Amino acid sequence: MLKLVVKAFIVGASMMVPGVSGGSMAMILGEYDRLIASVPALFGKTGRKRAFLYLAVFCISAVAGIVLAAKPLEWLISKFSVTVMYFFLGAVIGTVPMMFRKAKTHGFDALSLVFVAAGVLLVLSIEWIPEGAFALRLDKDFASLLAQFLVGVLVSVGLILPGISTTYLLLVLGLYEPVLAALSGHDFLSLIPLCAGGLAGIFALTKLLQVAMRDYPRPSFLIILGFLLGSIKEIYPGIPSGAGIPVAVVLLAAGFLIVYKLSALEDAKEAQENAAQDTASGAAGEEPPAGC
Repeated sequence: MLKLVVKAFIVGASMMVPGVSGGSMAMILGEYDRLIASVPALFGKTGRKRAFLYLAVFCISAVAGIVLAAKPLEWLISKFSVTVMYFFLGAVIGTVPMMFRKAKTHGFDALSLVFVAAGVLLVLSIEWIPEGAFALRLDKDFASLLAQFLVGVLVSVGLILPGISTTYLLLVLGLYEPVLAALSGHDFLSLIPLCAGGLAGIFALTKLLQVAMRDYPRPSFLIILGFLLGSIKEIYPGIPSGAGIPVAVVLLAAGFLIVYKLSALEDAKEAQENAAQDTASGAAGEEPPAGC
Protein backbone atom coordinates (compact mmCIF):
# COMPACT_ATOMS: atom_id res chain seq x y z
CA MET A 1 0.00 0.00 0.00
CA LEU A 2 2.84 2.42 0.89
CA LYS A 3 4.45 1.70 -2.48
CA LEU A 4 1.19 2.64 -4.24
CA VAL A 5 0.87 5.85 -2.21
CA VAL A 6 4.41 6.92 -3.16
CA LYS A 7 3.89 6.10 -6.85
CA ALA A 8 0.56 7.93 -7.01
CA PHE A 9 2.09 10.94 -5.22
CA ILE A 10 4.84 11.05 -7.88
CA VAL A 11 2.23 10.79 -10.67
CA GLY A 12 0.30 13.73 -9.20
CA ALA A 13 3.46 15.79 -8.71
CA SER A 14 4.63 15.09 -12.28
CA MET A 15 1.39 16.57 -13.65
CA MET A 16 2.68 19.96 -12.50
CA VAL A 17 5.75 19.65 -14.75
CA PRO A 18 5.22 21.28 -18.17
CA GLY A 19 5.08 18.69 -20.93
CA VAL A 20 4.87 15.69 -18.57
CA SER A 21 1.50 13.92 -18.43
CA GLY A 22 0.22 11.89 -15.50
CA GLY A 23 -0.40 8.97 -17.85
CA SER A 24 3.25 9.02 -18.91
CA MET A 25 4.46 8.87 -15.31
CA ALA A 26 1.95 6.12 -14.43
CA MET A 27 3.34 4.10 -17.35
CA ILE A 28 6.92 4.81 -16.26
CA LEU A 29 6.17 3.66 -12.69
CA GLY A 30 4.40 0.48 -13.81
CA GLU A 31 0.91 1.43 -12.59
CA TYR A 32 -0.69 2.26 -15.93
CA ASP A 33 -2.03 -1.24 -16.72
CA ARG A 34 -3.61 -1.61 -13.29
CA LEU A 35 -5.13 1.87 -13.46
CA ILE A 36 -6.72 1.12 -16.83
CA ALA A 37 -8.08 -2.22 -15.60
CA SER A 38 -9.46 -0.80 -12.32
CA VAL A 39 -11.87 1.72 -13.84
CA PRO A 40 -14.01 -0.82 -15.78
CA ALA A 41 -13.75 -3.20 -12.80
CA LEU A 42 -15.89 -0.75 -10.78
CA PHE A 43 -18.84 -1.90 -12.89
CA GLY A 44 -17.86 -5.55 -13.10
CA LYS A 45 -19.31 -8.50 -11.25
CA THR A 46 -16.13 -9.25 -9.32
CA GLY A 47 -13.31 -7.19 -7.85
CA ARG A 48 -15.33 -4.00 -7.42
CA LYS A 49 -14.26 -3.46 -3.80
CA ARG A 50 -10.58 -3.98 -4.61
CA ALA A 51 -10.78 -1.67 -7.65
CA PHE A 52 -12.54 1.05 -5.62
CA LEU A 53 -9.96 0.86 -2.82
CA TYR A 54 -7.10 0.99 -5.32
CA LEU A 55 -8.53 3.98 -7.20
CA ALA A 56 -9.41 5.81 -3.97
CA VAL A 57 -5.88 5.45 -2.59
CA PHE A 58 -4.34 6.36 -5.95
CA CYS A 59 -6.51 9.45 -6.50
CA ILE A 60 -6.10 10.80 -2.95
CA SER A 61 -2.33 10.33 -3.12
CA ALA A 62 -2.14 11.89 -6.60
CA VAL A 63 -4.11 14.95 -5.45
CA ALA A 64 -1.76 15.23 -2.47
CA GLY A 65 1.14 15.16 -4.92
CA ILE A 66 -0.41 17.95 -6.98
CA VAL A 67 -1.05 20.13 -3.94
CA LEU A 68 2.15 19.52 -1.96
CA ALA A 69 4.62 19.42 -4.86
CA ALA A 70 3.27 22.40 -6.83
CA LYS A 71 5.35 25.13 -5.18
CA PRO A 72 8.62 23.14 -4.77
CA LEU A 73 8.46 22.02 -8.40
CA GLU A 74 7.61 25.52 -9.58
CA TRP A 75 10.68 26.85 -7.75
CA LEU A 76 12.92 24.04 -8.99
CA ILE A 77 11.87 24.43 -12.63
CA SER A 78 12.10 28.23 -12.51
CA LYS A 79 15.67 28.04 -11.16
CA PHE A 80 17.01 24.99 -13.00
CA SER A 81 14.51 24.38 -15.81
CA VAL A 82 16.97 23.15 -18.45
CA THR A 83 18.89 20.67 -16.31
CA VAL A 84 15.88 19.35 -14.34
CA MET A 85 13.99 18.46 -17.52
CA TYR A 86 16.82 16.13 -18.54
CA PHE A 87 15.79 13.83 -15.69
CA PHE A 88 12.34 13.46 -17.25
CA LEU A 89 13.92 12.96 -20.68
CA GLY A 90 15.92 10.07 -19.25
CA ALA A 91 12.80 8.65 -17.63
CA VAL A 92 10.92 8.62 -20.95
CA ILE A 93 13.86 6.96 -22.75
CA GLY A 94 14.04 4.41 -19.92
CA THR A 95 10.53 3.20 -20.74
CA VAL A 96 11.57 1.93 -24.20
CA PRO A 97 12.83 -1.53 -23.06
CA MET A 98 9.78 -1.92 -20.81
CA MET A 99 7.36 -1.09 -23.62
CA PHE A 100 8.98 -3.63 -25.93
CA ARG A 101 8.60 -6.29 -23.24
CA LYS A 102 4.95 -5.38 -22.73
CA ALA A 103 4.43 -5.45 -26.49
CA LYS A 104 5.83 -9.00 -26.45
CA THR A 105 8.16 -8.24 -29.33
CA HIS A 106 11.87 -9.03 -29.35
CA GLY A 107 12.85 -7.18 -32.49
CA PHE A 108 12.17 -3.94 -34.28
CA ASP A 109 10.82 -4.60 -37.76
CA ALA A 110 9.08 -2.32 -40.26
CA LEU A 111 5.61 -2.94 -38.76
CA SER A 112 6.85 -2.04 -35.27
CA LEU A 113 8.22 1.20 -36.71
CA VAL A 114 4.81 1.97 -38.25
CA PHE A 115 3.04 1.53 -34.90
CA VAL A 116 5.55 3.72 -33.03
CA ALA A 117 5.48 6.37 -35.78
CA ALA A 118 1.66 6.44 -35.64
CA GLY A 119 1.78 7.27 -31.92
CA VAL A 120 4.43 9.96 -32.41
CA LEU A 121 2.51 11.57 -35.28
CA LEU A 122 -0.76 11.62 -33.32
CA VAL A 123 0.85 13.50 -30.43
CA LEU A 124 2.63 15.94 -32.74
CA SER A 125 -0.50 16.52 -34.84
CA ILE A 126 -2.38 17.66 -31.72
CA GLU A 127 0.44 20.10 -30.91
CA TRP A 128 0.27 21.53 -34.45
CA ILE A 129 -3.31 22.71 -33.88
CA PRO A 130 -3.12 26.41 -32.93
CA GLU A 131 -4.33 27.44 -29.48
CA GLY A 132 -7.91 28.70 -29.46
CA ALA A 133 -8.67 27.13 -32.84
CA PHE A 134 -12.15 26.27 -31.51
CA ALA A 135 -13.66 29.19 -29.59
CA LEU A 136 -16.01 27.30 -27.25
CA ARG A 137 -17.69 28.88 -24.23
CA LEU A 138 -19.35 27.68 -21.05
CA ASP A 139 -22.82 28.87 -22.09
CA LYS A 140 -26.10 27.36 -20.86
CA ASP A 141 -27.96 26.76 -24.14
CA PHE A 142 -28.47 23.16 -25.31
CA ALA A 143 -25.91 23.32 -28.15
CA SER A 144 -23.21 24.68 -25.82
CA LEU A 145 -23.98 22.09 -23.12
CA LEU A 146 -23.75 19.28 -25.68
CA ALA A 147 -20.48 20.72 -27.02
CA GLN A 148 -19.07 20.90 -23.48
CA PHE A 149 -20.01 17.26 -22.87
CA LEU A 150 -18.28 16.20 -26.11
CA VAL A 151 -15.25 18.30 -25.21
CA GLY A 152 -15.13 16.48 -21.87
CA VAL A 153 -15.06 13.16 -23.73
CA LEU A 154 -12.22 14.47 -25.91
CA VAL A 155 -10.26 15.88 -22.96
CA SER A 156 -10.46 12.49 -21.23
CA VAL A 157 -8.06 11.28 -23.93
CA GLY A 158 -5.42 13.55 -22.42
CA LEU A 159 -6.14 12.16 -18.96
CA ILE A 160 -5.80 8.54 -20.06
CA LEU A 161 -3.24 8.38 -22.87
CA PRO A 162 0.42 9.01 -22.01
CA GLY A 163 2.12 11.92 -23.73
CA ILE A 164 -1.05 13.88 -24.52
CA SER A 165 -1.52 17.05 -22.49
CA THR A 166 -4.99 17.75 -21.10
CA THR A 167 -4.04 21.41 -20.63
CA TYR A 168 -3.08 21.77 -24.28
CA LEU A 169 -6.35 20.16 -25.42
CA LEU A 170 -8.27 22.74 -23.38
CA LEU A 171 -6.14 25.51 -24.91
CA VAL A 172 -6.84 24.26 -28.44
CA LEU A 173 -10.56 24.11 -27.73
CA GLY A 174 -10.55 27.60 -26.23
CA LEU A 175 -11.77 26.41 -22.83
CA TYR A 176 -8.61 26.73 -20.75
CA GLU A 177 -9.27 30.27 -19.53
CA PRO A 178 -13.06 29.77 -19.04
CA VAL A 179 -12.37 26.63 -16.97
CA LEU A 180 -9.78 28.46 -14.86
CA ALA A 181 -12.20 31.37 -14.38
CA ALA A 182 -14.97 28.98 -13.31
CA LEU A 183 -12.64 27.28 -10.81
CA SER A 184 -11.31 30.52 -9.36
CA GLY A 185 -14.85 31.91 -9.12
CA HIS A 186 -16.14 28.68 -7.53
CA ASP A 187 -18.67 28.36 -10.34
CA PHE A 188 -18.55 24.56 -10.24
CA LEU A 189 -22.06 24.09 -11.64
CA SER A 190 -20.97 25.41 -15.03
CA LEU A 191 -18.35 22.64 -15.21
CA ILE A 192 -20.82 19.78 -14.75
CA PRO A 193 -21.32 19.04 -18.51
CA LEU A 194 -17.54 19.07 -19.07
CA CYS A 195 -16.91 16.78 -16.08
CA ALA A 196 -19.74 14.45 -17.11
CA GLY A 197 -18.24 14.11 -20.57
CA GLY A 198 -14.81 13.54 -19.03
CA LEU A 199 -16.11 10.72 -16.82
CA ALA A 200 -17.97 9.12 -19.73
CA GLY A 201 -14.82 9.31 -21.86
CA ILE A 202 -12.66 7.83 -19.11
CA PHE A 203 -14.92 4.83 -18.59
CA ALA A 204 -15.29 4.17 -22.33
CA LEU A 205 -11.61 4.69 -23.17
CA THR A 206 -10.25 2.62 -20.28
CA LYS A 207 -12.44 -0.31 -21.30
CA LEU A 208 -11.23 -0.07 -24.91
CA LEU A 209 -7.61 0.20 -23.76
CA GLN A 210 -7.98 -2.75 -21.42
CA VAL A 211 -9.25 -4.95 -24.26
CA ALA A 212 -6.62 -3.61 -26.69
CA MET A 213 -3.69 -4.17 -24.32
CA ARG A 214 -4.93 -7.67 -23.48
CA ASP A 215 -5.83 -8.89 -26.96
CA TYR A 216 -3.50 -6.78 -29.14
CA PRO A 217 -0.46 -6.03 -26.95
CA ARG A 218 2.00 -5.43 -29.79
CA PRO A 219 0.25 -2.56 -31.61
CA SER A 220 -1.22 -1.15 -28.39
CA PHE A 221 2.02 -0.80 -26.43
CA LEU A 222 4.07 0.26 -29.45
CA ILE A 223 1.59 3.05 -30.24
CA ILE A 224 1.68 4.11 -26.56
CA LEU A 225 5.48 4.09 -26.83
CA GLY A 226 5.03 6.48 -29.76
CA PHE A 227 2.90 8.73 -27.52
CA LEU A 228 5.72 8.81 -24.96
CA LEU A 229 8.41 9.51 -27.54
CA GLY A 230 6.23 12.20 -29.11
CA SER A 231 6.07 13.97 -25.75
CA ILE A 232 9.85 14.48 -25.83
CA LYS A 233 9.32 17.54 -28.03
CA GLU A 234 7.50 19.26 -25.16
CA ILE A 235 9.93 18.06 -22.49
CA TYR A 236 13.18 18.85 -24.32
CA PRO A 237 14.49 22.13 -22.82
CA GLY A 238 17.39 22.79 -25.15
CA ILE A 239 21.14 22.35 -24.65
CA PRO A 240 22.51 23.52 -21.28
CA SER A 241 25.65 25.57 -20.99
CA GLY A 242 28.71 25.58 -18.75
CA ALA A 243 28.39 23.58 -15.55
CA GLY A 244 24.85 22.63 -16.55
CA ILE A 245 26.14 20.17 -19.16
CA PRO A 246 27.58 17.53 -16.76
CA VAL A 247 24.62 17.99 -14.41
CA ALA A 248 22.19 17.40 -17.31
CA VAL A 249 24.11 14.27 -18.35
CA VAL A 250 23.99 12.90 -14.79
CA LEU A 251 20.25 13.63 -14.49
CA LEU A 252 19.56 12.07 -17.89
CA ALA A 253 21.39 8.90 -16.86
CA ALA A 254 19.69 8.90 -13.44
CA GLY A 255 16.22 9.18 -14.99
CA PHE A 256 16.98 6.35 -17.40
CA LEU A 257 18.49 4.02 -14.78
CA ILE A 258 15.77 4.59 -12.18
CA VAL A 259 12.98 3.79 -14.65
CA TYR A 260 14.91 0.86 -16.14
CA LYS A 261 15.51 -0.67 -12.69
CA LEU A 262 11.90 -0.05 -11.60
CA SER A 263 10.55 -1.73 -14.73
CA ALA A 264 12.95 -4.67 -14.21
CA LEU A 265 11.66 -5.08 -10.63
CA GLU A 266 8.06 -4.97 -11.87
CA ASP A 267 8.86 -7.62 -14.50
CA ALA A 268 10.49 -9.86 -11.87
CA LYS A 269 7.48 -9.46 -9.59
CA GLU A 270 5.09 -10.28 -12.43
CA ALA A 271 7.15 -13.35 -13.37
CA GLN A 272 7.04 -14.54 -9.74
CA GLU A 273 3.27 -14.09 -9.56
CA ASN A 274 2.77 -15.95 -12.86
CA ALA A 275 5.02 -18.79 -11.67
CA ALA A 276 3.07 -19.02 -8.39
CA GLN A 277 -0.23 -19.13 -10.31
CA ASP A 278 1.11 -21.84 -12.63
CA THR A 279 2.29 -23.86 -9.63
CA ALA A 280 -1.07 -23.49 -7.92
CA SER A 281 -2.92 -24.47 -11.10
CA GLY A 282 -0.69 -27.48 -11.59
CA ALA A 283 -1.16 -28.62 -8.00
CA ALA A 284 -4.93 -28.25 -8.31
CA GLY A 285 -4.96 -30.34 -11.48
CA GLU A 286 -2.78 -33.19 -10.21
CA GLU A 287 -4.31 -36.65 -10.01
CA PRO A 288 -4.52 -38.01 -6.46
CA PRO A 289 -2.06 -40.86 -5.80
CA ALA A 290 -3.34 -44.41 -6.14
CA GLY A 291 -4.91 -45.84 -3.04
CA CYS A 292 -6.28 -42.53 -1.79
